[in-house]
Amino acid sequence: MKSYIEIPAKSATRLINHGPAVLVSSRDSNGVYDIAPIAWNSPVHKEPPRLLVVVGTRHKTFDNISASGEFIVCVPHISQVDMVRKAGSVSGKDVDKFSQLDTETFAGKKVDALVPAECVGYIECKVNDCIESGLVGIIIADILAAGADKQAFDDRLLTERQAGKTIHHLGGALFTVPQDRIFDK
Repeated sequence: MKSYIEIPAKSATRLINHGPAVLVSSRDSNGVYDIAPIAWNSPVHKEPPRLLVVVGTRHKTFDNISASGEFIVCVPHISQVDMVRKAGSVSGKDVDKFSQLDTETFAGKKVDALVPAECVGYIECKVNDCIESGLVGIIIADILAAGADKQAFDDRLLTERQAGKTIHHLGGALFTVPQDRIFDK
């Protein structure tokens, strides 16, 4: 398993500034953990540190977050693209996704949800606000804690390193990774 370093909550959004697809991990009132791929996520504010995710209101993930008021945003590594596809191919209302995924996990420090091992990083969140708009909920959350693979993060996500290669959804079943070049002024 990777060795994670703690990063300040105010720096946690740097894990997702570059726009990766993420996995949102949650738990239902019966203690069943669930995980779902979410392509629409964004930093919202640096101080206090906040992010947002957009989740379908008909999905189990939305029900779990609404009931518990918490979730974990997991930033998968490109080596986990098959896991992301599998997590998105079934409903948590029908199956226990974590048993289907057969992946090693660890528990959040402040949020009762699971993080798949080998993720680039994770952000533990508490719901601040939820705006329902038709079939989606825009969930704005306060960042409580975060961690990143020490090989993939040094004050920013190191996308030029193999350890920092995240998944970016292009639509359908297509994904890409960040390129190696870092452009400076």
